[in-house]
Amino acid sequence: MIVLNRSRRASRAGFSLIEIVVAISIIAILVGVVGFRSGNAIQRGQASRLVQLVKSIEKACLVHYSDTGTYAREYQLPYAGTNRQLSATQTATGWAGPYIERPFAEDDTNPFGTTHLYNRLNANNWIQGFDTDGDGTIDLSGDGNMLYFSGVTEEVAQSIDNAFDSGLPGDWFTTGRVVYQAGSSRVLVYVFK
Repeated sequence: MIVLNRSRRASRAGFSLIEIVVAISIIAILVGVVGFRSGNAIQRGQASRLVQLVKSIEKACLVHYSDTGTYAREYQLPYAGTNRQLSATQTATGWAGPYIERPFAEDDTNPFGTTHLYNRLNANNWIQGFDTDGDGTIDLSGDGNMLYFSGVTEEVAQSIDNAFDSGLPGDWFTTGRVVYQAGSSRVLVYVFK
């Protein structure tokens, strides 16, 4: 005789479709949260890297100016040519460098794109100068050192701005030492004058 009666234990073995869907949903949410947080950590690291670069270039520019009486230029390869006044031997009177360990390079300077140090605060006419006190008027223009970073995301640009201009009145992307031009993903940083 065949018994069709299943025991309770046998009928409850395994997982129902609903239990499997709920478990997969929870795992997907956790993966999304971890991925989002790690993305933020990466952006914070990239911003921190650029902030440290600005600080070290600021010191190099100060010493270069003290030695030569001129504002340095340092362009990233392949644009460098004779514009490597902090990293390559120069014939300028008083030059006692190199002032930085190595020239700007795409793979180690700016994780987003190109980096240049200009000897004019309004180089390429991207800006008229810098409104360093947030009152809406240009305070610094003309000769001086300005760093240019291309391809920077808005989140990273705002982190850089917070490092140098925190608490400054006005909008964060046009006032202070850091100017962000969203249309071209360009960050311009006043370094030294």
